[in-house]
Amino acid sequence: MSASSLPTRAELDPAYTWDLAATYPDEHAYLADLEATEAALQRLVGYQGRLGESAVVLADFFDLYWQTLATLQKLNIYANMPLAVDQGDQTARARAGRFQALATRANGALAFMRPELLELGQERVAAFMEAEPRLRYLERYFERLEASRPYVRSLEVEQVLGQLGDALGTAMRAYNSLANGELPFRPVTDAEGREREVARSTYGALIGSPDRGVRERAFVSYTDGFLAHADTLAELYLGRVKESAFTARVRGYPSTVEEQLTPREVPREVLTNVLAVFEANLGVWHRYWEARRKLLGVEELKEHDVFAPLSKAPPRPTYREAVEWIVAGMEPLGEEYVSILRHGLTEERWVDVYPNRGKRDGAFCAHAYRGQPYIMMSYQDDLGSVSTLAHELGHAMHSRLLEQVQPLANAGYAMMVAETASNFNQALLRPYLLERFTEGDERLALLEEAFGNFHRYFFIMPTLVRFELEVHQAVERGEGLTSSRLNEIMRRLFQEGYGDAIRADERTGITWATFGHLFVPFYTFQYAAGISAAAALASDVREGYERGDASAAERYLGFLRTGSAEDPVTQLRRAGVDMTTPAPIEKAFAVLEGYVTQLEELADARA
Repeated sequence: MSASSLPTRAELDPAYTWDLAATYPDEHAYLADLEATEAALQRLVGYQGRLGESAVVLADFFDLYWQTLATLQKLNIYANMPLAVDQGDQTARARAGRFQALATRANGALAFMRPELLELGQERVAAFMEAEPRLRYLERYFERLEASRPYVRSLEVEQVLGQLGDALGTAMRAYNSLANGELPFRPVTDAEGREREVARSTYGALIGSPDRGVRERAFVSYTDGFLAHADTLAELYLGRVKESAFTARVRGYPSTVEEQLTPREVPREVLTNVLAVFEANLGVWHRYWEARRKLLGVEELKEHDVFAPLSKAPPRPTYREAVEWIVAGMEPLGEEYVSILRHGLTEERWVDVYPNRGKRDGAFCAHAYRGQPYIMMSYQDDLGSVSTLAHELGHAMHSRLLEQVQPLANAGYAMMVAETASNFNQALLRPYLLERFTEGDERLALLEEAFGNFHRYFFIMPTLVRFELEVHQAVERGEGLTSSRLNEIMRRLFQEGYGDAIRADERTGITWATFGHLFVPFYTFQYAAGISAAAALASDVREGYERGDASAAERYLGFLRTGSAEDPVTQLRRAGVDMTTPAPIEKAFAVLEGYVTQLEELADARA
């Protein structure tokens, strides 16, 4: 469907749009909170230099701080969600701009907070917490704050780093401008001979075309666009890598890896385990490529065949059917989880379902503390959309359950934990659907969905992590890198993953430039770790459910309710997986291998 043929926002059935009135009933209520927050920030600034006066003063400050932060989250939802679904809405754009200005002022106004709290010292904080019950819920907050002490510099250095923030973001902003709008891609002809535009927003559909010629032409056009600007893209990316190395060095971290993982309380051994098990199990992926080649009926698998559809008649579930499937698939988690989920989907309008003119690409879940979750997607009556909905609902239910029991101070969570919760729902849904669809193209389509998810998060992401590690270590050693060297590193790593099935070349090598994720160092690792934990946990929950044993489900629900009250590794260990060992990653590969075996059986049967 072309952008011009999409309905406008006003033409959509409100039942399939999210309900912003659950956050603010109208603009008047929103503006009242906006003005109240401006005043609250002034009151918070009045505490500068006073946090050590007494336990009562500190408790009063935090009461106001958390109240203000919660309101800022609500304001953010009301200001930014309308723009996400209609980027042509100028009223929404102005509202979002005004909120961003407020958020920037809030960050500046509260810059004194962390250094002043650290200056109090552990003994004084402990004495304040003993004297004032209103501070005791902050024990974990102060524990995390104290852990950051070795990496907090002098006030002068912190101020300089703060002022450099905008400048240090230049490489990422320039990359986004270039990759998302300025790179020229040649149009291609489709199977009917019509000219099709190649852009980041259209590439997914083109590379997933049933027509091999369309896929090849789209792949060549897309990679040519990046290859033509490889030197510029390399300078931008290496500039970002050098920025990270600089910041890590100034703050006293051994490397960028530690600078990214330590504040998130993720030990380096988790990354080491993920990569070691991934490298040891590349043979599973080699089997997958061969099964895919057989099913496609081609003599040699090419890189543009990686996303080719295998099923000719996949299920075409409506949104209502998707809701019923997901609710039924989550049954092993118990009635409370299922009841909240069903109510959110059918009564509270958590999801903005369908595409409309001006709606952003992609999908996300956002919420304010103890507020309604908001899921944006563009549902397409296919299994990919069902999977996306399940994924985002994992995020929504994670926040909903933890906020039942955790204060705002403990309501955050590491991305590795977040991606565990979202990928878990997809992993738990698959066995339910595979039991429902047991034959033919429908079953093949379900396996395709599984491989689509595993391929992105358990093949591409670990490969990108390996690439990042090699590049960052080279820069930290002072080596000079070029676009050619980046391309060769990337090509070599993909070749290891493809084995003898696919020949990786310079077009494979430019893959690094197509992933903006790399401009946030080691962001990709957290996806790989999350899907590993999710696959292992979902397998345990499903196996327990089939035995009539709910203990694994209860552990998992306890994990969802933890928030940042515990570090991520401890949370996951309580849930049933120890990410400091290879075991959960190996279990995830066992799940993947089971799907590969099923695919091989289908390929052999068709042959």
